[in-house]
Amino acid sequence: MSLKITLLGTGVGIPQPGRSQAAILIENDLPLLLDCGAGTLQRLDQVGASLEAVDTVLLSHLHLDHVHDLLALANSRHLSGLSGLRVFGPAGTREWLDIIHSAYPNLEGMEYEVQELKAMDSLSLKGFDIFAEDARHSITALAYRLEKEEKVIVYSGDTEPSARVAALADGSDLLIHECSFPEPFDVSNHTTPMRLGQMLSNYDLKRVVLTHLYPQAEGHEDEMAQQVIELSGAPTIVGWDMMIIEI
Repeated sequence: MSLKITLLGTGVGIPQPGRSQAAILIENDLPLLLDCGAGTLQRLDQVGASLEAVDTVLLSHLHLDHVHDLLALANSRHLSGLSGLRVFGPAGTREWLDIIHSAYPNLEGMEYEVQELKAMDSLSLKGFDIFAEDARHSITALAYRLEKEEKVIVYSGDTEPSARVAALADGSDLLIHECSFPEPFDVSNHTTPMRLGQMLSNYDLKRVVLTHLYPQAEGHEDEMAQQVIELSGAPTIVGWDMMIIEI
């Protein structure tokens, strides 16, 4: 059994060549979408993902660069006569989606289902056993561990270096972790490569992929990955839009 992970969007809220906003497609028998930033619908079409099959989204948090295309995805399914989108996310997800939905009277008949999650919650979804953990960001945010037949993927969402997220990733086949800025930027709510490498140094990880890069990271990608490798010992690369990883 292998899992196919496509990085649909590896960027942030600032436009930059080759990087649309946050979204990851995980495929085995059933597809699961992690986050749904601007550009996700186009990326899904580019990879040939079936609109009918992409019926479930797991959100890390509610910043615009992670949710921009969510209503558009729900509307696309509605216009195609498909069932309502299933949305899982942190506290506030239902209220946020209800509010933006109410702004469009023509979408009155559009349906969706929301389940809110909190740290330490677990659920079964699309064949995965999923565990949620707190991330350290400017708003309520969650990281996720997805397990299926001894394969483990961890997605940090947006976070400062966090011991809880590092522990969540221990023993994983793949950690997809934000690394927004190169050194020597001193930032809050996000991660830099040396802080990430130090955070991961006591944990066992087979592979790390860096995502959620700001324009300031352009030209520093190889250096950022090498800094994580030197401090953590974990094989690390920088992700790009449309990158496919199989585990």
